[in-house]
Amino acid sequence: MRLTAPYVAYIVAFGIIPFAATFALVGVDYHSALVTLSLVPVAKIFENTLILAVMTSTFGTLIGLLAAVAVDMLSVGYQRVLSLLTVLPHTVPFVSAALIWSISLYGGGWGWFTYIFHIPYDPLYLSRTALWGVILVSVWGAIAFPFIIIYATLRSIPPEIRENSMMDNVGLARYYGEVAIPLASKAILIAFIIELAFSFGAFDAPYVLTGGGPGYATTTLGILTYYAVYNLGSYSAGALIAASIALLATAPAVALFIVLRSRRTLLPSVRLRMPDPIFKGLMLAILAVILFFNIMPVYWMFLVAFRPNTLDFRSPPVMLPIAFTGRFFMDALRGSVPYIISSVVVSIAVGVVSVFLASGAAYEIARGKAWGWLLPLSIYLYVLPPMAFVIPLYIAYAKAHLLNTWWALIMAMPLGYVTYALWLMNGFFVDLPKAYDEVAAMYNIKGSFRRLILPLSRPVLLSTFMLATVGAWNALFYPLIFSATPYNFSFPPQGAQTMMIYALTAIQESTIDWGMLASLALVAALPPMVIDIVFLSLIARGSRATGLKFL
Repeated sequence: MRLTAPYVAYIVAFGIIPFAATFALVGVDYHSALVTLSLVPVAKIFENTLILAVMTSTFGTLIGLLAAVAVDMLSVGYQRVLSLLTVLPHTVPFVSAALIWSISLYGGGWGWFTYIFHIPYDPLYLSRTALWGVILVSVWGAIAFPFIIIYATLRSIPPEIRENSMMDNVGLARYYGEVAIPLASKAILIAFIIELAFSFGAFDAPYVLTGGGPGYATTTLGILTYYAVYNLGSYSAGALIAASIALLATAPAVALFIVLRSRRTLLPSVRLRMPDPIFKGLMLAILAVILFFNIMPVYWMFLVAFRPNTLDFRSPPVMLPIAFTGRFFMDALRGSVPYIISSVVVSIAVGVVSVFLASGAAYEIARGKAWGWLLPLSIYLYVLPPMAFVIPLYIAYAKAHLLNTWWALIMAMPLGYVTYALWLMNGFFVDLPKAYDEVAAMYNIKGSFRRLILPLSRPVLLSTFMLATVGAWNALFYPLIFSATPYNFSFPPQGAQTMMIYALTAIQESTIDWGMLASLALVAALPPMVIDIVFLSLIARGSRATGLKFL
């Protein structure tokens, strides 16, 4: 338990206590919370949240499944490149993605998307279509996670199973429908459930794309939590909505525990009878469409960032690089320095804290030296959205004068990553042979975890560090709540706004300067894109390179 104690202390201080305090705040002034929330259409906002969550998780998982099958059926030489292109949206921070999609959906045929589909208006500006525009962008960003774990599961199916199926003339369609998909059913359901839980706390996409408008057409419970505290000035109303989000996320959390503990096939087989050439052609056509929509927004970001703004408002839009300028990118880069410093400091610190706290606890849980219930508790805390913890933390930070400092972010943000890291590392340590522990005991090696186990765990340590660092860099909600100004180059450090806040502030100040908008999105996206591409290329090489097990 010695290695587990710091982890337990952290999740109690920054997870369990704030979570309980959120519900306690509701009871402090429940009547006032109801009066405050009567000013907004809460039923409509609940409906928006449910529609967004169900549509995002369903279509994100379905498209990820189709892409995984299409890539898996190809020869190994093509799989690595195509898998990286499939998860390309995962490399782009959601704020950057939303910024680019905001000009991709520009009406009148000026945006590439509205031009291709002959949409004469901006879907985000009309109440009847705005939510569907937000869903489109959310699904785009949600494809990568299901693809990664489903594709990894399909690749882990023993080769002899596929070879035997081919020898029996089963065909590709029947192999995937009746063999591979049932075997991967656990991964498919895990992907869907986690996407659903996260979508209940949806904030980034609707906040950046529409601010919750027009009116309340795209307002979600996550936005309402923020709105209740900062616009309506009611902690109790914000806590009531945050508690509602937590309760919504509890249902998929329970479902996730059930799926993880299951030892049987959870999805029925799909009967597909189709000649191999037709099945292959159909799946490749689907993959081509997926890749086009994955690549086009990223290409649009680079294209618009490095061209003169005289090429922006044209119909049909200019989709080829016919002119070049680096002015917008350099202006964005110069203005981003204080925000980059905060992002680098906070994200690296979050990565280090997550690895430090989770590694020892995961090892002791895997070896039966710590409480077994810590793993399901950690998974539950992981799937809860940040709204479930943020209001009590905000009050505590305000009293401790920690708001607008790096410390506020470094202490609060690791919760989502340290719990995920524990889950991933536990799978690694369960598979690590116990012979290493026996050798350490035989030769009385002191500090065996630090001197023997950690060096053997470098792949999983590096992988979880990269995941946590990129996740912290991409985060919007906590920096939006806990910071107010950029770093002021003083000591002790003051000001903690990150790159995501910088990019967001720019679109609010100048919504039609496409070159600056795309450049800000690119500056915010480049560091995590590089790290993510390295990490995803390791995944493509197999689990040995990352040390990760997704199931």
